[in-house]
Amino acid sequence: MPVRVTEGTDPTGALYRVIEGAMFGLGMGEIVIILVLALILLGPKKLPDAAKQLGKGLREFRKATDDLKSQFETELYSSDNRHVKPTLVDPPRPPADGEPPPGVPPAGIPIGAMADVPLATADNVPGLEAALAEAGPAAAPAPEASPKGS
Repeated sequence: MPVRVTEGTDPTGALYRVIEGAMFGLGMGEIVIILVLALILLGPKKLPDAAKQLGKGLREFRKATDDLKSQFETELYSSDNRHVKPTLVDPPRPPADGEPPPGVPPAGIPIGAMADVPLATADNVPGLEAALAEAGPAAAPAPEASPKGS
């Protein structure tokens, strides 16, 4: 009997492969030869007992693998059983209402940075006038450039 392989996707989008006419990758002829050899080696009296033992062993193996698989899935997908990963430092706390984020001074600008940052004007920011015109009248007017004096 020829082996036919069918591949595709199911309605959920998962890929699958079906191998028809083959058992454990063996063809029908190979299976018949194995059964005849088993009958010759074991004899007609011991063959049913050997088949029972083989069936019991396969059943126990399948049960053990299913238990192990379910245990892995339980540990993997249980959200209440997640352990907190230890850290070297405490995680930052979220700022309270009205409180600036950590690392930002109360005025919002680090001390000494005002002297280094020039004001935004049409001279030093290309397209500032166009951006303010697109924003419409609701936009805040551009700050006037004040000469820096010492």
